[in-house]
Amino acid sequence: MPGTQTSTGATVPPMRGPAQGDTDAVLNNQPNQKYWSDSATGDLEQRAGHSRRVAALICVIGVLLTALSSWAAARVDDKAEQRLLQVQTKQAAAVLSTAILLIEGPLRTALSVQRVAGLKDTTAFERFMAASVGPDKSFVSASIWHRRENHLTRLGSVGVAPALAPGRPATEAYLRRAFHTTTFTVRAVSAGAQRRIAYAMAAQGSDLVVYAERAIPADRRSPVASDSAFADLHYAIYLGPRTDNTSLSTTDMDPSTLPLTGTTARATVPFGDTVLTVATSSGRHLGASLSQRLALMLLVGGIFLTLIAARTGQQLVRRRQDAERNASTITGLFERVEILYGQQRELSVRLQRALLPHAIPNIPHLEIAAEYMAGAQGVDIGGDWYSIIGLNDDHFAFVVGDVSGRGIDAVAVMAHARFTLRAYLLQGDSPAVALEKCSHQFDISVDGHITTTVVGVGNWRTGEITIANAGHPAPLLIAEDTTEFVEVTPGPPLGTGPTTYLSTTFTMSPGATLFCFTDGLIERRSESIDVGMLRLAATVQTSAEEPVDALVSRALASLRSNDAADDIAVLAFRWIPIR
Repeated sequence: MPGTQTSTGATVPPMRGPAQGDTDAVLNNQPNQKYWSDSATGDLEQRAGHSRRVAALICVIGVLLTALSSWAAARVDDKAEQRLLQVQTKQAAAVLSTAILLIEGPLRTALSVQRVAGLKDTTAFERFMAASVGPDKSFVSASIWHRRENHLTRLGSVGVAPALAPGRPATEAYLRRAFHTTTFTVRAVSAGAQRRIAYAMAAQGSDLVVYAERAIPADRRSPVASDSAFADLHYAIYLGPRTDNTSLSTTDMDPSTLPLTGTTARATVPFGDTVLTVATSSGRHLGASLSQRLALMLLVGGIFLTLIAARTGQQLVRRRQDAERNASTITGLFERVEILYGQQRELSVRLQRALLPHAIPNIPHLEIAAEYMAGAQGVDIGGDWYSIIGLNDDHFAFVVGDVSGRGIDAVAVMAHARFTLRAYLLQGDSPAVALEKCSHQFDISVDGHITTTVVGVGNWRTGEITIANAGHPAPLLIAEDTTEFVEVTPGPPLGTGPTTYLSTTFTMSPGATLFCFTDGLIERRSESIDVGMLRLAATVQTSAEEPVDALVSRALASLRSNDAADDIAVLAFRWIPIR
């Protein structure tokens, strides 16, 4: 007969019946029956004990795996949170570094405006800074100062009274610091109950310094907009490397609850002569909600959730693979962006060149060479240009100019200036008159740019040249025995207001070369422009016997820095008189 299965799962062997005639003996054999019964019961208990041990082992392994998986999930989630928070913090720091340009740009341009306008007239400075000074603007106060020996004099100001008042030793000591740094200086100041950040920037190679103050909210709180990419972060921005309340600039929290607690991240951003320290913490869980709850689910679910953990682990691996694939995709996108960046830069340069003369005109007895070279940094095109045209039987005109700033707006101002000057010169106006008429058509408060240019009219029969200058570097006259800059009285750049200009007339000696250029050829950071002009004179003097095109090429190759940000335009011509 077949075996019988018990409730414990053990199988009892079949009972084999006795032979006929032996029934009584078998039935009376009590000891043998008891032995069989004890043997079967022991086997059942042994098997039951083994199953309990297996079950217990499974439970122990399950509990261990559950605890280990829960711990591992918590660790992975913490690290993922830290990485995500660090990435968002770096992105926030990158956005903050871009915003710093909105502070530095107006200060640097204001210095250029005042430097061109001179010490006596601050109208252009005040008009330019008025766009950035006032309630809900970049600054609440701005002023321009001049250093003479050991004394600082305020030339003009815009906005409310500054926290650092004129005449105080602390004010002058702070402003003097700006002359010893290539960037701007920063410090926190107090104007009564209001906290402000003070900025001072000096013009390289001059004794001018601009000073401005930016207001900090009274409670130092500046909430993040709910639709911002950083709405899930709490932040605190400190002026300098320290993160205490005395250095706090702005935050989205009650300052009394600082410093930030929990998972935090930091990043520093260069800020003038100091840094901004950005500290962040997450306002909520940044990763997936599942990873946040996974540890608790594993602890509560036991053995069943241990099986789920395997699937969750598989999902995490897939997410990691997805993250790696995403990283690969992002790398590819960055490479694509770099290619597009180069293409955009090439298109920008082509647009700039399209606005320059397509060919140099053939003017009798003149050997002419010109070159335009785009800056090595950025995709924005500049406003440098050159132009030379024939006027009548024996006269020609030439222009070299530079529009401040970069971008399409700068090129638009350049095109306006180039074709306006060309029209005035073609109708017979002198260089000074052409510049005077142009000064009525350009306004920095409307265009956002100023234009420097040198304009000249020459006679190719006699070698006589008449030039006028609107704030541009003077041309270099290269003769057989001398190399010197033409002495011409510079007038204000175009865009600073209507004005008149003075002209200078001189006669080129036979074989002499007039070398006109924009400031990108001679300017260097942390260096006076006079040093660059002397370097130019020394370079072209050694090449005076070369053809003009070779002279221009050699000057560009020798003087242009590999990392030069500014564009360069050069126009040179040599007078070969009639024999």
